[in-house]
Amino acid sequence: MHPNGLFLLSVGLCSFAVVCVAAGFLAVKALRLLKRGIKVSRVAGPLAADLALRAEELAKLGDDMMQQTGQVAAGIDRLGASTRRLQVVLQAFGDGLAPYRRVKDYFGL
Repeated sequence: MHPNGLFLLSVGLCSFAVVCVAAGFLAVKALRLLKRGIKVSRVAGPLAADLALRAEELAKLGDDMMQQTGQVAAGIDRLGASTRRLQVVLQAFGDGLAPYRRVKDYFGL
């Protein structure tokens, strides 16, 4: 049994129709995906720009905080030096009052 031309033509047309339907289906899916992508990019674009702006602000705040931390550390170092000087002064004052305490103890005051 040899296939005749009409059978081959109908098989070819059916195959072409299946390919066209599949291509149309894929085109509709691609169009929907494109529309969805455009909608997402319209929403995500400003959000990404806002996020980048906030990241810049955060980096600037981090730099400012680092500078302030350095200033606080320098202030603490100066406070430590002042405390040591004050201890020396208090010790000298206590040593300077020792003769007066002995006199006070001698007289029983």
